[in-house]
Amino acid sequence: MSVRPKSRRQVLTDFRRSEILDAALKLFGKKGFAETRMDDVAEKAKVAKGTLYLYFSSKEEIYETAVLQAIEEQRERIQQALEGVTGTANRLRVLLQIRMSFWETQPNVYRMLVTLGRERSHRKQTHTLLQATVRELVGIFEDGVKAGEIPARDFEPIGWAVMDMLRGMNERRLYGEADSTPEQDTAILLALVLPAIGLRTQA
Repeated sequence: MSVRPKSRRQVLTDFRRSEILDAALKLFGKKGFAETRMDDVAEKAKVAKGTLYLYFSSKEEIYETAVLQAIEEQRERIQQALEGVTGTANRLRVLLQIRMSFWETQPNVYRMLVTLGRERSHRKQTHTLLQATVRELVGIFEDGVKAGEIPARDFEPIGWAVMDMLRGMNERRLYGEADSTPEQDTAILLALVLPAIGLRTQA
């Protein structure tokens, strides 16, 4: 089934929307979410305030859109990188490394995730996003069972444990509390996780 190309109007709309998101994220990173007003976003994006509201009704909508857009981009990168990769250890390495290195290119979005994402109004969305990653991890583990690499077990608790460690490592690097690289942190996680799932040697 062929995909209908976007019209010129849609391309311009997407471009303007992207410009507004970019301007808002820069302001959130510099001034903080609470201190940034929609007026500030309009000025930074060089659009009229009325035009801004045609695209986003509030700062909260900007936040939710930015997070979902970043997560989708990350998911696509992981899927592309996993194509043709075999072996539980190798597939897990790809997923973990991309999930860590990706946020170094999106620090403002990640800062919002670890602050606003934990507030009551956004907690449900954040949990849903984390749950999606846990499902990806569990999927890799279950594929390892099918391939005869690891024994079957309930992998969900392990998936959540990996998710928590992953978030902790990301936050430490984001706030300058660690000098490690995503590659080094990935190696540490693999050394902990592979024995936990019953895979004693890395592929």
